[in-house]
Amino acid sequence: MKKNKKKPKVWILGPCALESKRRYFYIGRRLNEIMKGKRWYYKASFDKANRSSIWGKRGLGLDGAIEIFAEVKEGIPGIKLTTDIHEPSQAEKLSPYIDVIQIPAFLCRQTDLLVEAGRHFNIVNIKQGQWMNPENMVHSVGKVREKNKNAEVWLTHRGTFFGYERMVVDFGSVGLMHKHFDRVILDCTHSTQYIKDGFTLGNRWLGERYLIGAEIFGYNGVFAETHPKPEESISDGMCAVPLSRLERVLAAADSVSNVLGRHGGILK
Repeated sequence: MKKNKKKPKVWILGPCALESKRRYFYIGRRLNEIMKGKRWYYKASFDKANRSSIWGKRGLGLDGAIEIFAEVKEGIPGIKLTTDIHEPSQAEKLSPYIDVIQIPAFLCRQTDLLVEAGRHFNIVNIKQGQWMNPENMVHSVGKVREKNKNAEVWLTHRGTFFGYERMVVDFGSVGLMHKHFDRVILDCTHSTQYIKDGFTLGNRWLGERYLIGAEIFGYNGVFAETHPKPEESISDGMCAVPLSRLERVLAAADSVSNVLGRHGGILK
């Protein structure tokens, strides 16, 4: 069944990893001010389980994160949270605190993980694996709805491989994804990644422009990582939009949205 791609845009914003309670609260409060009036979700990973190196920092872990998620829900009334899971058993533990559960790109076909996510959450956001073609990606929807027929299933497009070293965005697949998913989101920051000397780098300049132009290509959601000091981020700092720039970038995106609205239907 074809989904309505004219749904109001959603925003998923936050640091790549939950680095500390103090920084998590600071970014959350600042984003809550910036995003007033918008539908948005605060994102941070409690465990970066797919680091390139065994020595890569991973975050605070599940138990420590659950305590912080509970505190931020109380300390910032009305805030909505999202995070990703790596094991089926984590879904139930996170369900009291997390509003949208995210499936990492590397796990987007893991049947047990998708089924448990659907069992415990009404909104499941699946990151599209960069090796997955659109036609195969749609099978994940049925896995989420196996135990929850009314689950809302989102797809976050985070780029596809160009050779072995660089990510590119396949804008042509957005229309197909709208036929199967309730919402199609562009991951503006991870989609800029590239490999150099065995390390994953990124291009926040390009990421900002993806964020500004996402709606032109039919996305009705934007995912972007942001950090007050990207150079201090334990993961994906080169992709992250500096928090100090976010308001200006969002204003530019709103301007594009307003233009599209004034010319309603021109891109249909």
